[in-house]
Amino acid sequence: MNLFPFKRIREGQREFLEDTRKAVYEGKHLVAHAPTGIGKTAAVMAPSLEYALENNKTIFFITPKHTQHTIVIDTLRRIKRKFGINFIAVDIIGKQWTCPHKVRDLDSREFNEFCRAIKRDERCRYYKNVRKKRLSENTKKIIERIKKEPMHSEEISELCSDNMLCPYEVCVEVGKDATVVVCDYFHIFSPGVRNAFFSKLNKGLQNSILIIDEAHNLPDRIRRLLSYKLSEYSLKRAIKEANFLGYEHLSDDFRDTIKVLRGLGKGMKPGDEKIVDRSEFTNALIEKIGMKYEDFIDTVDDLGEEVLRIPKRYRSYAKTISRFLEMWNEESMGYARILRRDNVFSLNYTCLDPSISSRDVFAETYSSISMSGTLLPLNMYSDVLDLKPDRVILREYPSPFPKENKLIILTPGVTTKYSKRGDFMYKKYAQIIFKIIREIPGNVAIFFPAYKILDSIREHLIKFKPDKDILIERQGMKKDDRLLLYNRLVNSRGNGALLLGVQAGSLSEGVDYANNILNGVIVVGLPLEIPSLETKSLIEYYDFKFERGWDYGYIYPAMNRVLQSAGRCIRSETDKGVIVLMDERFKWRNYSKCFPMDFEAIITEVPERYIRRFFEGEK
Repeated sequence: MNLFPFKRIREGQREFLEDTRKAVYEGKHLVAHAPTGIGKTAAVMAPSLEYALENNKTIFFITPKHTQHTIVIDTLRRIKRKFGINFIAVDIIGKQWTCPHKVRDLDSREFNEFCRAIKRDERCRYYKNVRKKRLSENTKKIIERIKKEPMHSEEISELCSDNMLCPYEVCVEVGKDATVVVCDYFHIFSPGVRNAFFSKLNKGLQNSILIIDEAHNLPDRIRRLLSYKLSEYSLKRAIKEANFLGYEHLSDDFRDTIKVLRGLGKGMKPGDEKIVDRSEFTNALIEKIGMKYEDFIDTVDDLGEEVLRIPKRYRSYAKTISRFLEMWNEESMGYARILRRDNVFSLNYTCLDPSISSRDVFAETYSSISMSGTLLPLNMYSDVLDLKPDRVILREYPSPFPKENKLIILTPGVTTKYSKRGDFMYKKYAQIIFKIIREIPGNVAIFFPAYKILDSIREHLIKFKPDKDILIERQGMKKDDRLLLYNRLVNSRGNGALLLGVQAGSLSEGVDYANNILNGVIVVGLPLEIPSLETKSLIEYYDFKFERGWDYGYIYPAMNRVLQSAGRCIRSETDKGVIVLMDERFKWRNYSKCFPMDFEAIITEVPERYIRRFFEGEK
């Protein structure tokens, strides 16, 4: 059985398809650097679905991008229609995004606490309408309708909303019989969420095939899922909760907790940070509040539960505090305990080791495919996620796009290295950039390592009076503002526009510049800053664990952000464009080994000459 839904197989796609087949039939983990255009979704889904249907396995397609959810569902529809196969697929996004209560401003932990509380107190009619002792005939009909053909989450949400049903609970009912479940990272890699999720679905990792999209994001996403924070802000809000509900003694305890944070940070200035021992905080807190640490956690948790019983109250700061206190008291490697002073003090229990979660997931999972267009070096991801060598397959595939449509240039003689930064270097960057953009027709994006560097180089660049409209990504920009900026880029006229953004920002990673919107991308420098305590801790931890601290904790993640930015230019086989990497360090071996095998670059201090020839006849 071959369930590949397209007649034409692209270059590199056949190899990826066969490697996926090998992984799922042999119960192994494929880690795949698969560039844009290779057709990853169809190539990974076809053999995985074949095996799952033949061997009663469940595929969990895990992706953080809503657009990718759409692509997966559309691919499954195409397979089902073309081959007439009877299988069930369901699209499950974070339940707060489909929740009829329209609670959007909570983080996932806060929402889960809110959701649990209103279900427990029988205050959610949408949940009750699904979770009656017996499903109503109308609910059964809706579930059967979703099972009949894969539906997008928006379609499911609209269908359920019209019938006063909880979309998440309906999706779970469909998921019990599903061969394919499309979901997010936290459904699988947040231990508490995973246990509840699989329990509801009546499924287990041992009979699952995981397909992890945008896998370069996975280590950082897991670290964030497993990190916790206690701040003066949350404590002050908890004081208001305690006062409102008559927990005056807790109000005093929260004030004392703020005093403990300030005591630990005595002498610290705004921007300072320091490592704090576990017992340093717990002992100071016990002495200040005069009660056992565990009793304090229980009391704070009780307050949090009572807060969540208040009608239309969606968040409990006390609940967040009790969760932090519980986690802080854990004795485990792979975490950094950091006190920071910004406008206020915050105490952070920061995860350094994603394998705390991923180790168990991959050990139990039958098979997995981790894929991304920037998954280099492959062995780093295998190491930090703790994939066992006897079960892992590492593969790098070349770009399927015509080589003649892409010009890659490295420009030495400039750098954003911290010791070399200054007005002279910024002016030199601006001069070279101006010469480059004069030779590129249409739109150009320039991605900088930081907003401060963006502003410094922009000040010099505007003095040359470029003939393109300048569009600037600002720090803290909201989604609607970024969309407006993108639309201005798309609709630019004349000589086009110049989009200035930052590496690792929404415009350098989260946007697909389709239809050759960009004729050029310039990557200015490496996004390496003076390491924070968190980064230093990560470097030290990976040095201890792998003897690769600077590589795994600092250099390679920065290079991944560079490649993500560079990848915004060529998005299809008909696109044509120039990629310019501007930093002398890109020539150095410890950085250049992160480039893909087909990354053939010209090293020159006169990039405009090569660009002029490349676009000759198009102006």
